[in-house]
Amino acid sequence: MTRRSVALTVAILAAVAVLCGGMVGLPVMLFGQMQAEAAACELPSAPQASPVPSVGEWNSAQTTHATVIVSVGRQRRVAPRGYVIALAVAMQESTLRNLANSTVPESLDIPHDGVGSDHDSVGLFQQRPGWGSVRERMTPSYAAGKFYEALVGVDGWERMRLTDAAQAVQRSGTPEAYQKWEDDAEALAAQILGLPNIDDIGGGDPTAPCGADDLGPVPVGPGGWVQPIRATIVSPFGPRGGRLHAGVDLSRQDVRGDPIRAAASGVVEQVKCDWYTTCDRDGSTNQRGCGWYVDIRHPGDVVTRYCHMIRRPEVSIGQRATAGTVIGFVGSSGGSSGPHLHFEVHVDVPEGPYHANGANAVDPVAWMRERDAPLGPGT
Repeated sequence: MTRRSVALTVAILAAVAVLCGGMVGLPVMLFGQMQAEAAACELPSAPQASPVPSVGEWNSAQTTHATVIVSVGRQRRVAPRGYVIALAVAMQESTLRNLANSTVPESLDIPHDGVGSDHDSVGLFQQRPGWGSVRERMTPSYAAGKFYEALVGVDGWERMRLTDAAQAVQRSGTPEAYQKWEDDAEALAAQILGLPNIDDIGGGDPTAPCGADDLGPVPVGPGGWVQPIRATIVSPFGPRGGRLHAGVDLSRQDVRGDPIRAAASGVVEQVKCDWYTTCDRDGSTNQRGCGWYVDIRHPGDVVTRYCHMIRRPEVSIGQRATAGTVIGFVGSSGGSSGPHLHFEVHVDVPEGPYHANGANAVDPVAWMRERDAPLGPGT
């Protein structure tokens, strides 16, 4: 995180604490140091009252509104792509200004950043009366919430071009106009979240020069999940040699020794090395088993498994691990052809160890994608 992004986050926090009476409803988010994100509460729209620093071409008032838009998206557990679409729409419709309307007299008595005249549209998203009252539409948190509510109702919006997803909500007379804001919206969303890139949500490069104590937290996706490592899927879930390969293998060049992170918060249920295989040295394809491995039980009877660690894991049975906690390091112990992480997800697992098996294993690729932490590099 840059010094500027830290300063921006601190300013946002200070503003939210003052303007919301200290009642911040969103969870703490971690980016290398503990920082709470801005809450999705109403912030003043008058430029002179806006406490958030400017970012690039966006002034303090505009950045304040952008912060509210992103925060509402996180509060509603919308995928990060949604933040980008919402910001792009507000950039196009109002240049991130909370606009009154000269044909709507009531709007002129509500704090605003400028005056428009497009039909009876007001606010950041230029919403018309069907979206709510004048005051509601000129409340940035309300307007953002209504936008997200409509967006997530669009089938397949996550896979659409930005302008197509936006148009499905806005029904604009210039449907292609939103697309030009995609890069700007991605950059601003990342800046607000303290990230170098919006794609780092749910992933991030989990490397550090020293030991586990120096491996800070990484960004966690809105669903509460994070990549255990960022690496290529070299072997998928499914049948292999007449048996079920109950997980996916993740590897890349020089992956040995990379930290492995808990994919979600939970309680460590198993830490062991298979008795019939190698432990503190490399295994081979002539061996079988996980070598050193960890099982973590998550809410809803979900268990994740992490295999082939290079040495005894960094966690112990019964320990509570938060999403992104370093639990061990990549190795090649057990039945392994080379350094990699074998990662499994099991559902509806009965209480107690040893119940995660092939019968309740699911494809981790689909599971993680649905939780906004897709596996693989650059995702």
